[in-house]
Amino acid sequence: MRGIVIAGGLGTRLHPLTLTRPKPLMPLVDAPLLEYQLSYLKSAGINEVCFATNYMADAVERAFGDGSAFGLKLSYAVEDEPLDTAGAIRNAYDRIPGEPCIVFNGDTIHAFDIAAIVKEHASRRADISLALKRVERPHAYGVVSLTTEGRVTGFEEPSEEYKRSVSSNKSGEFDAINAGLYVMSVAALEAIPQRRCNIEREIFPRLIAEGMAVFGTVLDNFWVDIGRPSQYLEAVKAVVSEVVRSPRRFLKRGDSAVHPTAEVDESAEVSCNSSVGERVRIEGKAKVCASAILEGCHVGPGAEVVNSVLSEGCRIGSNAQVRDAVLGAGFAIESSKVVVGLK
Repeated sequence: MRGIVIAGGLGTRLHPLTLTRPKPLMPLVDAPLLEYQLSYLKSAGINEVCFATNYMADAVERAFGDGSAFGLKLSYAVEDEPLDTAGAIRNAYDRIPGEPCIVFNGDTIHAFDIAAIVKEHASRRADISLALKRVERPHAYGVVSLTTEGRVTGFEEPSEEYKRSVSSNKSGEFDAINAGLYVMSVAALEAIPQRRCNIEREIFPRLIAEGMAVFGTVLDNFWVDIGRPSQYLEAVKAVVSEVVRSPRRFLKRGDSAVHPTAEVDESAEVSCNSSVGERVRIEGKAKVCASAILEGCHVGPGAEVVNSVLSEGCRIGSNAQVRDAVLGAGFAIESSKVVVGLK
């Protein structure tokens, strides 16, 4: 069995964080996002993986090379034009044909037991097995319908208008949604046409109608789709608090992660499951809470950064306040200035 990771998205919902790097290379504590996908595959005994890439594909290949540094054999299926989810999977499969594959969306992290999912796939003699996540309504995800035996009967995709209208008032009712993790047989992979096509809207419904054995397993383990900055911070918290295992060891200061090359004054406060990256400098009496401070940032004395993401090279002046904000690379905040909700 081999692995395929879909890693070609533009990451527009994460702007401005993805203006200088592709989303798959966003640092999540001390490791890029794609390294988490590789660690999941290795945990299931996979040693050959193909990345399906498009946007800034060269940067991804430079970061991971042939995979030898990770104990894996890596290849790259670069799309000349966007192929959507199913087309990307087929394009990658054609680089490593002939075996079943575990397929991941490259922008999710989770605490799933991949080996157990593969074992259940084999015991059911499934053509396709989907990892499904239980989420509370209302939500902006497509819903997967199942029989009592776990066989998938259909997919219900929400409209873009509905996604925009979703509120935060939870109902206490739950749905099973696609978590972006599939185990697929050779027959299922080769049934995907070699063209642009969508896995949920087109391919899975067609294969179900044609009688392929498509099963889903509903899981309650932690899972997050890193589409927006708030979800990125949720992922940071999960890694720092060790709800999700990081592929690399990281240094902790209290309840937060601080890179060994960062300089944090003894009187500064870093808390609330924050992450402080390489070559960051946090000066005296500054406060960082529930935030991600990426490489090369400078937080001045007495400044406060709360529930925010600072991309590389940001400078926060003395006694400035940054709350619920996302700052792009090199952004500077003047001393004593208050910034709230900047996107």
